[in-house]
Amino acid sequence: MPFFSFLFFFGFVLFIAISTSICAWKYCRTRELAYLKKLGLIWVFPSILIAIVLYAHYPITKERVVGLYQIDASFYPGENADWQKEHFSFEINEKDEFLFHEKLKDGNVKTIKGKVVWFRRSPPMLFRIDIEHAHPLVDEYPTLYRGNRKFYYVFDSKFGNMFYRKVK
Repeated sequence: MPFFSFLFFFGFVLFIAISTSICAWKYCRTRELAYLKKLGLIWVFPSILIAIVLYAHYPITKERVVGLYQIDASFYPGENADWQKEHFSFEINEKDEFLFHEKLKDGNVKTIKGKVVWFRRSPPMLFRIDIEHAHPLVDEYPTLYRGNRKFYYVFDSKFGNMFYRKVK
């Protein structure tokens, strides 16, 4: 099966190259805009494919993971999500420290410190959180979900799933 994929790809590239050469040569000889339009039509599909390939590969490196994360209330909008967003956030810094911030009733912020232990040394960078005393809102093994360019972490907590997105 890979041979047929290679054959198809090679034929596609050959078709684009020959068609482009013919249209460019005819345009240079006649200066008719019809050949430029054909050239544009020929390159629509390959341009879309190239854009998809370039857009899709955006690895999750340590530099992208380091930062401040807040609750993403768009997953389950409502009062509870807004309350969680206002009261909980976490931060991962360059020193591999995990800082969980919890806003208390009196307005003060309680910070729980932990250590980030990286599972892998290549993208996607996966980690676990090492905290001296377990906290009911901090998942030791957060789950990474990613799309093309965005990603978020899900913590399994006493409130159920808590969805965090990077804000800084």
